[in-house]
Amino acid sequence: MKATCIALFSFFLFAFTCEGDKKENQQLNNFETEVIEAIATTGLKAEDFKSKLDELLTLEMAVQVSGLPASEAKKEHSKFSSLESLAYEWNSNRTKKVEFMKGKFIEAPIKNAIELTWVKNTTLKEFKHDYHNPTPEELKNAQAAMDQKMKEMQAEGKATKEQSVTASGVALGSISKFKVEEVPNLGDYSVFVNSGIMGASTRDLKVFYKGLSFTIRADLSENESDNDKKAIRTAQMIIDQKLE
Repeated sequence: MKATCIALFSFFLFAFTCEGDKKENQQLNNFETEVIEAIATTGLKAEDFKSKLDELLTLEMAVQVSGLPASEAKKEHSKFSSLESLAYEWNSNRTKKVEFMKGKFIEAPIKNAIELTWVKNTTLKEFKHDYHNPTPEELKNAQAAMDQKMKEMQAEGKATKEQSVTASGVALGSISKFKVEEVPNLGDYSVFVNSGIMGASTRDLKVFYKGLSFTIRADLSENESDNDKKAIRTAQMIIDQKLE
């Protein structure tokens, strides 16, 4: 069930961000050309930080922002396909209510953390295209795409009709949480992206600066405003100390 929900939610994101792309090959060529030009101009290459995210977000930065002791921090580095992440974590007494089935929740332990992910080269146009609030038309088209995907999964024996209907409902509930908020005076353009799936809500800071984009997640308390400020401070430190 969880895999089905994730598949539908991912398919939704693909569907609405790709809406309107009528000349995909040409746009892809233009995008690659613009990225190459941006790298040539700024010298900021995501490839330079591959497997070295701790050179962008250092333990010292995380300690300074979080106010938590370096001696108790645990560095977590992971890679899965094109996704690479680095997190500094501390134990906490906090828990979060997570929905594992429709209407059923568990209290899951969570750690205090500052995380850096999705370091990549892109263009401002593409960045804004990827992170925007979906229009009614995009939502309508995405719903149609999800319905088609649901039928395909049933036909392939990957889900029963009942599972697909339930998963679709959960995915649509997650989609309703998707919201983008602009962040002024950070990099060239930045936004907070709210999303959630299977009852777990996330709030990520997406930053674009000189052809490079990256994501910061700060989860250090139950105070969203405080977490936002620390995520912004972390991103600004990366820009000032590592990317200028």
